Amino acid sequence: MRCLGGLYFAALAKQLDPSREITVWERNADDDTFGFGVVFSDETLDGIAAADPRIFARMESGFARWSDIDIHYRGQVQTSGGHGFAAISRKLLLQIMQRRCAELGVEVRYRTLAPPADELARTHDLVIAANGFNSITRGKYADVFQPSLDERDYRFMWLATDRALEAFTFIVAETECGPVQVHAYPFSADRSTFIVEMTERTWRNAGLDVLAAREYGPGESDHDSVARCADLPVTTSAATGC
Repeated sequence: MRCLGGLYFAALAKQLDPSREITVWERNADDDTFGFGVVFSDETLDGIAAADPRIFARMESGFARWSDIDIHYRGQVQTSGGHGFAAISRKLLLQIMQRRCAELGVEVRYRTLAPPADELARTHDLVIAANGFNSITRGKYADVFQPSLDERDYRFMWLATDRALEAFTFIVAETECGPVQVHAYPFSADRSTFIVEMTERTWRNAGLDVLAAREYGPGESDHDSVARCADLPVTTSAATGC
């Protein structure tokens, strides 16, 4: 699993009953992570602080905090204030959770696929599948969980920038290829998450479907698509295509 929630649950459960043996199967290496920043509301952070003050203290030392939301649209910026948010590097948060599990005696098996849930259930009191959106366990027991999926024609690219923004930032740009939206937020003293979003039509009009057809190796970035997004012609009139 690469779910931070799984590590967090393991740490909390071990604190409740240190005599219990808790094992986490992690299919990736201990230093693998995907994405950049993780955002928390003040209400969520209050819950984390109450559940495990040590985890919260370590998280707090790495927070980027803000209280404003800036919306950029047609040359104007509208600011909504009074919000309480914090964000942290996903990699740092992963390290904090790993360290806490190690301190408490949780066994974490890296680069190891978990056995099937029904097999584990024969030898364990509780089995938790924290393996994300495409969960094999959820799919196998779909008749019980009854998951639903509502697909939309939207595309996004998850990026990071070395500019630390001062607020949660939304940008809506009308380009010659169609509307493009950005939502971005700081997650450290010198970096921000920067997510570019657009409809399927805009994506194809911009030629990004052709660029996305290329295969990328581990750790390789799609610099061509980033450059194309940066070069999209912005207009204030209705778009008919590129």
